[in-house]
Amino acid sequence: MATPGPPHPAIIVEPPLDTKDGTKDGTRDGTRDGAKDVDPVAVYSGKTARLRLRRPRAAAEKHRVAVGSRNVVLSTRNPLIVWLAKHELTLSFVVILCVRLSHWLGLAWAHPWLHIEHARGTRYVRGPHDLWFVVNWIFQIIAARAVMLHHVLPLVPRYFGVRNARSCRRFGETGWFLCYILLSWSIGFGIWRDSPYYMNTRGMYVDYPEDHVLMPYGLKWYYLVQTAFWISNIYTIFVEERRKDHVEMLTHHVVTIALVLLSYHFHFTRFGHVFMLVMDFPDIFLSAAKLIRYLGNEMLPNILFGLFTVSWVATKHYLCIKMMLSIWTEGIVEVPLEKRYPLCPDSYASYPIVGFMWAILCVLQTVLIYWFVMILKVLEKVLVKGEDAEDSRSDDEDNDDDSQQP
Repeated sequence: MATPGPPHPAIIVEPPLDTKDGTKDGTRDGTRDGAKDVDPVAVYSGKTARLRLRRPRAAAEKHRVAVGSRNVVLSTRNPLIVWLAKHELTLSFVVILCVRLSHWLGLAWAHPWLHIEHARGTRYVRGPHDLWFVVNWIFQIIAARAVMLHHVLPLVPRYFGVRNARSCRRFGETGWFLCYILLSWSIGFGIWRDSPYYMNTRGMYVDYPEDHVLMPYGLKWYYLVQTAFWISNIYTIFVEERRKDHVEMLTHHVVTIALVLLSYHFHFTRFGHVFMLVMDFPDIFLSAAKLIRYLGNEMLPNILFGLFTVSWVATKHYLCIKMMLSIWTEGIVEVPLEKRYPLCPDSYASYPIVGFMWAILCVLQTVLIYWFVMILKVLEKVLVKGEDAEDSRSDDEDNDDDSQQP
């Protein structure tokens, strides 16, 4: 195999080997058995290339794709996803630049892409122009992720001497998620702290719908940016290596997006705001534990994983279920019959609508319970077997280590 030249944006497909002779890599006496049916696996990283041979995998793990010298590995051959993974930064910057330039030239169409609209005095209502604000933020989030993932975060593990390619990839993905969650949670908490429903579940339903139709600027901005983030996550899970809980993660994202959009449309933004804060909090500890583990530390991740487990039970189960029950205990009391749908304009408080929302929350809770069982298995390894904490919910389906230099 010829030595490759300088890094280039080519895409390398990694099909698994279909061995027929039972040997580890399909070789016998220096020759490949069935060479016409299979190709070697070439993983390009930086200025070097390394040839690795794999055993056959299941049909769901059939293809892996390495994108250029950025060491991004996909688990699909879908041409659209591969093209997007290869050009995500360029495409995002072109869209952002076009919008900014059009706004600078005074073109009216660009204004809702950059600014919150539909003001009513000092507060805001939802409206059709919100869509363009969300689309703009989707491109901004994808661009920020690409810059952090491929140009900023890889410097950290290299500084600490980490040379495992998979660990560097995972450090970048987890590091980006932690950066966003820390920033968004801090902003969301600040908005909640200054709200009339801070530490008060009854306040999430008081004066519905009149006072809920009108949103403060901060709440509307937070809601729309969070919507953009979760929509971008649908794209993200397809441009990262496929993980064991791919289906559960996709279900989680779809359900979250449905809850955010429906709560925004039905003017249940106070409930949705608090719910997002509660759901995001434990992920801070888990992401921090993963980052430190990728850097080679073993003790501190175990402590952080313990804090993550406690916060998971306290927030994603206890507080979430408490909020779900408050809909039927406090919500019914604070929203009398004359303020419910269809008797009151702008009201969507009715048993069918709220029941549908509650059913979606139950689906989300089911996914969370499944993940909690996986967390308990990790705790069993730590407390009973004395092993290190390692989150098994979202490891790669192909868990082989890549030892090539990043």
